[in-house]
Amino acid sequence: MRAKKLVACALSAAMMLGLASMTGCGSAKKDYDLYIYNTKSEIADSIQDLCKDYETETGVKVKVYTCGTQETMETLRSEMNSKNYPTLYAINQAQFTEWNEGGFVLPSTSVNNEELKSIYDSIPESMQLADESGASCGIPYNVEGYGLIADTQMICDVFGLDNADAFVADYRSANYEEFTGMIKAIGDYINGKGGEKVTLSGNAYTTAKDKTATTENMNGVFAIAGAEKWTYANHYTNYALNAVFPNYNATAAATKEDVDKLEEPLVKMVQELDMLSSYTAGPSGKVERGSEYINSTVTGYDQAVQTFAEGKAMFIKQGNWVYGTIAGVDADKASRLTMLPMKVNLEQSDISAEGVTVDKMNSSIPEFVSQYYVINKKDSEEEQKAAEDFLVWLYTSDTGKDYITNKFAFVPFNADESEKLENPLSNSLVYYMSNDLVMGNDFDAFPESWGLNTIGATIQEQLFTNPDQWDENTIRTGVEDALTKWKDSIKE
Repeated sequence: MRAKKLVACALSAAMMLGLASMTGCGSAKKDYDLYIYNTKSEIADSIQDLCKDYETETGVKVKVYTCGTQETMETLRSEMNSKNYPTLYAINQAQFTEWNEGGFVLPSTSVNNEELKSIYDSIPESMQLADESGASCGIPYNVEGYGLIADTQMICDVFGLDNADAFVADYRSANYEEFTGMIKAIGDYINGKGGEKVTLSGNAYTTAKDKTATTENMNGVFAIAGAEKWTYANHYTNYALNAVFPNYNATAAATKEDVDKLEEPLVKMVQELDMLSSYTAGPSGKVERGSEYINSTVTGYDQAVQTFAEGKAMFIKQGNWVYGTIAGVDADKASRLTMLPMKVNLEQSDISAEGVTVDKMNSSIPEFVSQYYVINKKDSEEEQKAAEDFLVWLYTSDTGKDYITNKFAFVPFNADESEKLENPLSNSLVYYMSNDLVMGNDFDAFPESWGLNTIGATIQEQLFTNPDQWDENTIRTGVEDALTKWKDSIKE
């Protein structure tokens, strides 16, 4: 299937280039007012419908082209070299430098539409696609985020509650010590020892003495994808990054002195992962660390999600994107999901990022933007205006907002808590955004493959595979070696 998509994508690009070349040296003839280049294949059909509705409402004819494969940037480069290049196109944070240095990015400071300027200004700083001057340069397609996902009915059954709301509220503001006490108590409950008291934000909860139909299959506290380095090398390391760097750009521009500041936060996050992975659920029982722990049939991504969906784990650290998979296993469970913040094993002295506190980190989740709409600075003022008007309509009109939330099933960056989405995990994201409890997704600014092939490999090969040889000295040595490789890649 993927090969067919690549071929189709390449053929489409070739056809467009061919059509452009047949027009000769003059301007290519256009039968549209605005050209949008989309890279989200899952909305390929619905964005076509959106543009038809836009034409009906405004009379503006939109051409939209979707290339949702791994070759999206190669195809975009071809499109930008054609006679009729897109005025509105999609890129991610890592691709921004190429297009900005090439002069293809219109910053918000050059936008004429005041409504659109206000939209740019309303994007949370941690989600902005910003240039060196700090100007916002893109409008988020969609917001994604990750944290500890839990079934609220399971929370009620483990702690003998009629409603999980108070527990969720207390957990959100709880500290790391309370978090570890809760994990131990849940682990004991799984092993048949209920009746233990837990304190969250100073309020007491007691584990139930008996299991229920919802909790009888539990064999671990966490479903962890030990076979998938990205789920911990990137996501867990990201918490340490947020303790040092204020945003993506700061991480990308890290000096050797900045990287040195990561040592203590990173050591403590690996120590935390050491604790969490001692309570791992599996498809047929608790998973002990060793060769089985990194076996894809036991702790692969799909299997970890399945383990959680089947009620064998209390939590899974994942993102709002797992909703559909869980719904496919148990629709009722999926409707009861909530996302909770991961607690961080940090002290205030470990944090050097300005304005960041331990309490704020303990109450926040990382949220990020996978793609941005960017206006082509090289296009004509007329077509730039068409792109500006389209973006305003998309994010402010009833029709546009309906497409974003219902047809695309996206989480808009400007959603508030009055807006209820079908995916309860997406509603959790809106809660954290609305209450300014959001961390950046700075790991995207790592040196290429550093997370997976350096710190990720260290965690997988030592902590997960050889736990008997993993102690505090080993943790620190592994982190120091990993950070040395990062510093070696920095040219000063």
